[in-house]
Amino acid sequence: MSPRFISSGIVAIALSACMAPEQSGAPAASPQTGAPRPDVIVIVADDLGYSDVSAYGINRIPTPNIDRIGVEGVRFTDAYVTAPVCGPSRAGLQTGRYQDRFGFEFNNGPAARDARENLGLPVDEITIADALKQQGYHTGLIGKWHLGSGDDYYPTNRGYDEFVGLLSGATAYIDRAVPGVRRIPIADEQPYDGIVRRPLNKIYEGPDRTVVNNEQEYLTDYLGFRAAEYIGRNAASETPYFLYLTPTAPHDPLEVTQEYYDRFPNIQSEQNRIFAGMVSALDDMVGDVLDAVEASGETDNTLIVFLSDNGCAAYYPGMCSCEPLRGGKLTHYEGGVRVPFLVRWPDKLEGGQVYREMISSLDLFPTILKAAGGQLRDDRVYDGVDLLPHLQGAEAEPPHEFLAWRRSPMASIRLGDWKLWKSTDGKFTLLFNLKDDPNETTNLASTRPEELKTLEDAYEQWAADMVDPRWPSRPHTNYVVCGTPFELPI
Repeated sequence: MSPRFISSGIVAIALSACMAPEQSGAPAASPQTGAPRPDVIVIVADDLGYSDVSAYGINRIPTPNIDRIGVEGVRFTDAYVTAPVCGPSRAGLQTGRYQDRFGFEFNNGPAARDARENLGLPVDEITIADALKQQGYHTGLIGKWHLGSGDDYYPTNRGYDEFVGLLSGATAYIDRAVPGVRRIPIADEQPYDGIVRRPLNKIYEGPDRTVVNNEQEYLTDYLGFRAAEYIGRNAASETPYFLYLTPTAPHDPLEVTQEYYDRFPNIQSEQNRIFAGMVSALDDMVGDVLDAVEASGETDNTLIVFLSDNGCAAYYPGMCSCEPLRGGKLTHYEGGVRVPFLVRWPDKLEGGQVYREMISSLDLFPTILKAAGGQLRDDRVYDGVDLLPHLQGAEAEPPHEFLAWRRSPMASIRLGDWKLWKSTDGKFTLLFNLKDDPNETTNLASTRPEELKTLEDAYEQWAADMVDPRWPSRPHTNYVVCGTPFELPI
């Protein structure tokens, strides 16, 4: 029997024990509104592209469990993250503020630089976990953090009551010596010496950084097991919970077990077959979460969000789709910053909705905090908005007039249907009308000067409120983005 099914059995026993009648109870009401406060689960996939989720009608990889969140809730067609790379995107999501307001413009990795220079989410920034703890929530982080590995930035010092996961950007999924493991070697990787995870890429648990030695179990399965256990244990309490679940899938290294590899016998490319298996494992993990919520009896009043931190890692040639969105991770094309995004909350949101206005991961902080009965602080600027009035029909105006991105020298802005992406060093200027050209194939910069100036002026006005990066980019990388070569910051 595979470790995944062993874990599933443990979860079933744990859920049964946690849900004994004398222990169960709905989350307490909000002291501000008197309404029952929802349990909240935010699932952030890693490098999962828009085309990698079958909810959007692109039948590359079936993801029935992820799709179910949208079928039973809301599917967003024009949802964005704040950066096309992991760390800055997560910094924006955690704070509800453009990360450029506090200098988290570039990744704080690699892990050695992060540790050596003590880089991370500034300590004066308030995380969504901090805010929800103030509302009486129990908070848990399971998975990837990537917002600093020093003590000041450690998750249990940033609002999370519980933490199990990795502090860096990536780690091995499983011991490659386990029978049936399929993998694509990483360039310049060290010869295998029996060590699965190096010191800076280990899985830690708790405030004392206990090392979790789970290398014999596939990491995505393990995180799903821990999430299901967390849900079962905390749903039984009258205290509402917030679970931030951040699997590393399908970020590299490209590694998968035989169980998932065997699901895609028709994919000829070894790389793409492994990637599809990793996405399928991610979908199974989401299924474990949905099953745990159902078993807890709190389905109707549990707010579940699923999204990705950025687009697919298109620097693996041929792995990512160029349709319907062009580009992927590191780029400011739509495929780098527009992501799969689905929300379910049966008590408050009608199922089966498709929402086509522009939204952002910045919106999660105010939406969740308001749902929990809290209010945004007035000592700082928040860039997200509460989405619930828009989704419930109480607010007809779009949530955002514009959204902007900066990773110098890359700069971009979407204003209505128009999108500008330029290099501030003058190497290129790209202007697209996304309504007519969602794949961004026709550059209108030379033929629509009025629109170009409008977007350039709007971008400059936005950028004037931002601060300089706290640390520089790593050396830039070059790769061909759907047929066009680019040099891109990391």
